[in-house]
Amino acid sequence: MITPSTIAVFEQVMKQYAAELRQIGLTIDQEPDRITEFLHTSALQAINHMMIPPEYGGQPIVTIGNERYYGLTSLERVITIEQLAAGDAGVFLGGPGPSMSSIVMMDLGDEEQKERFYSQFMKGPAWAVFALSEPEKGSDATEISTRITRHPDHTMELTGHKFYIGNGHRASIGLAFAQTNRTPLGIQAAIIDPSRPGFTATPLDTMGLRGLRLSHLQFQSYPLEEQDILGRHLSPTKRGLWGALRTFHRMRPSVAALALGVAQAAYDYVTEHRTVFTEREKTGLERLEIRLHSLRNMIRHAAAEIDHDANKGYLASLSKIRAASLAEEATDWALDMMGPGSMLEHPLLNKWYRDARAFEFMEGTTSIQKINVFQAYANGKMQHV
Repeated sequence: MITPSTIAVFEQVMKQYAAELRQIGLTIDQEPDRITEFLHTSALQAINHMMIPPEYGGQPIVTIGNERYYGLTSLERVITIEQLAAGDAGVFLGGPGPSMSSIVMMDLGDEEQKERFYSQFMKGPAWAVFALSEPEKGSDATEISTRITRHPDHTMELTGHKFYIGNGHRASIGLAFAQTNRTPLGIQAAIIDPSRPGFTATPLDTMGLRGLRLSHLQFQSYPLEEQDILGRHLSPTKRGLWGALRTFHRMRPSVAALALGVAQAAYDYVTEHRTVFTEREKTGLERLEIRLHSLRNMIRHAAAEIDHDANKGYLASLSKIRAASLAEEATDWALDMMGPGSMLEHPLLNKWYRDARAFEFMEGTTSIQKINVFQAYANGKMQHV
């Protein structure tokens, strides 16, 4: 059970891991593929096992007395991710582990599929992809054009493109969403094995979060088997689209925590590197500190609500809107506070400024989040906006 004392221990452990990420952050930003040189570090070892249930070999990321925590709840994740992102968001996101795909696997996978998926990470550091976003369509699951085609001889193949997919060229397993027909119930998630023919992944050059190595995935007559289709034992209403939406609801507080971590890092950097402030600067410093504290409470409340009811996505949307905005504001402010030339003289601030711009586009832009909030308000789920 998460308590105030539990949170303090979580934060203490994760700050130790964050220090390791900070040490290699600039190196990975310049040369993302060098992350394999640091897989022996305690931080990346822990990230590799994060979100793996113990029954499938998962190891706790934090142990407190007799309680073991694996990062399986939204609240555990936001506490963990905020601290790791304050160390370096790019290295954290580019690190090994099942990531977002684990949430869908826990919800939709049968026993054989779960064993197949999680066993990849028991062999050593490994990466998974969550392939939903497409060129010109983003992460709108209802508009994806990648298709699963069933042939008369009972064979199947996957054809299409996925874009801005994290760790795409590193993955040894993952999930891809595709259409079997042009209805919401026609959306399916399939386990993919990048070693099969018909799969290619091309890394993309980005300005921020370069450690994540966003990629363009192409599936050209990629062969699928029946055991690859996730949720095959469930009714159509409980499969692909349902799984994608629940994943977004559960991961949005984590994206907010990523942004909060970067904002907090920028704030801490200024307070560590400057000792004299004008009265106006002190007021700005105090206001930012209050906003960081308020946002932290909001994110953790949203995560706890999601753990209670995964359909309460509007709280996560509110958190994500505010966090993405604050990350950009805080990094702007930090550069201003460190004076002319700070973009060149303070490489970490330069990196965080670039990283902060990515959060707006992760798990839905602000416009999409506002639609979620409006729908919740219109349906009576929220009393105030």
